[in-house]
Amino acid sequence: MKVRSPLADMEIGIGSVSRKGNDLVLRSGSGSSIDTEITVSAGEVLRTIGLVLSRPAGLLFVLGLPFFWLREKFSGTTPGASPAIAQRPADVNKPW
Repeated sequence: MKVRSPLADMEIGIGSVSRKGNDLVLRSGSGSSIDTEITVSAGEVLRTIGLVLSRPAGLLFVLGLPFFWLREKFSGTTPGASPAIAQRPADVNKPW
């Protein structure tokens, strides 16, 4: 997944998923830009699923997921690659 913020542009892949109490714990994979552990509460997971399924764009994405995955797999492009990121000028005031 691509994470963009004023602090950094990072590529983070999920390497493992586990549960700790009522939380879902996602750990970054070996090829990620940074070692990361993301902890998501059960309530946040339900809100996210509800938000995705209640919006037309999210619902269409879920329904079209097999097609999108096949198109990504056979197109030969890097997943999540965005030419806009490569064109961003470096900001010397924000080195991260």
